[in-house]
Amino acid sequence: MFIETGTIITVRHYSLINVFKGMVLDVLDNSVRIKLPKECLKTSFFEGDPLVIAYVADEEKVKITGGRVTEVDMNHEQLVFAEDERDEGVKMRSYERYPVSLYADFRHNGVGGNKKYFALVKDISEYGMLIFSDVSLFKGNRLELDIYLNRDILSLSAEVVRKFEYGNHFGYGLRIRHNGAVLFNHIKNVVKKAQEEHIIKFSRE
Repeated sequence: MFIETGTIITVRHYSLINVFKGMVLDVLDNSVRIKLPKECLKTSFFEGDPLVIAYVADEEKVKITGGRVTEVDMNHEQLVFAEDERDEGVKMRSYERYPVSLYADFRHNGVGGNKKYFALVKDISEYGMLIFSDVSLFKGNRLELDIYLNRDILSLSAEVVRKFEYGNHFGYGLRIRHNGAVLFNHIKNVVKKAQEEHIIKFSRE
């Protein structure tokens, strides 16, 4: 980790339209405490929420990485997050995933009929994604997802290929089921625009 005390970072949280800037107050091992700006003080942050963090690292390049909320202290206008570490599941992936923090809802081919369930999207590639949900699914379940972007909805089908426990929730590795080049290109544009917003934020006063 290259984040140091006093560093200005940009953060994306699924509940906010734009990324926001925060100042790093303290760094301990993999935990980073930041001061929240005024525009975030009415935001509902929860432990385990996925974040996308960007900061200037080596050679003045902007590094964009994923993280998760570990502590929320709105009385002192502070938030603590842990930067993601690579695990065996990441190493097993055939394609690089890019961190995101997005809200989604989905239906699945198990019980529940057409009922929609809530999920958070933590990372995505052209062929797969990682979501969190409190719904218990099984490997092989097929999902129909609507992922909510700033001004658009990304709709896609996916299959559960991996399941693990994540606090009081479940994490699922999904394989995206493509129906042509349109969806493939849409996902690439989502990733590109999200990363550009972090970089542009650093270039502004």
